[in-house]
Amino acid sequence: MPINSDLIQPLYLEGDSTGCLLVHGFTSTPMDVRPLSKHLHSLGFTCREALLPGHGTNPEDMAKYGWRDWLGAVELELSQLKIKCSQVWVLGFSMGGILALLTAARNETAGLVTVSAPVWPRPQRAKYAFFLQYVQKYAQLGKPGKNRFPSWRYEQVAVKNVADLMALIRAGKRAISKVAVPALVVQGREDRTIQPRSAQYIYDNLGSCQKEIYYSRGEHMLLVGEQSQEICRRIGEFILRNRRG
Repeated sequence: MPINSDLIQPLYLEGDSTGCLLVHGFTSTPMDVRPLSKHLHSLGFTCREALLPGHGTNPEDMAKYGWRDWLGAVELELSQLKIKCSQVWVLGFSMGGILALLTAARNETAGLVTVSAPVWPRPQRAKYAFFLQYVQKYAQLGKPGKNRFPSWRYEQVAVKNVADLMALIRAGKRAISKVAVPALVVQGREDRTIQPRSAQYIYDNLGSCQKEIYYSRGEHMLLVGEQSQEICRRIGEFILRNRRG
């Protein structure tokens, strides 16, 4: 599917000393999180979107990378944003939520927000991707649905990358108790991409003293869907209440 390459490029929106690093989802681009980036910037925060290796190009390029490459890219973005900001929050949508969680577990951050983060993806074949990658090269994802705001992702993905996603989720589950910063977990009740109970698992196992869970109407693409304004507002309010200083 053709896409304006300018829309795919990550935004850097300069604001105050509170930084927000936003991480997009599996096979997608920063367009996943753009409404949230713009809302948080309107509150005065400095916002930086990450573009994960192999994303925004083609599935063959993505197949060259794995979850450790994606995590390394997020941690590099975090270190660069810390140069500009005295405190940095990490926020992630879908797979980006697990990357944000791992980043918060491994690095000093001010807080964490996950949106539609997967612990249990709905497609049952995903759990067998480690074995399927040796007999099937690509899996079809189909065309993305219509949303209130633009979004874009690949229509197929290397099965090897599905195995990477599952390995990333396992790493996130092992590390979740090490997250000790304020955390907000956001989930859509009608999510058909992941099991909504993933959010409760994340919330229950976080090591954070200050944590909240919020279930919204809507499916998986919460930040670009009809509930975008409400969810962005709640995330902004959570950061304002819990940021340092």
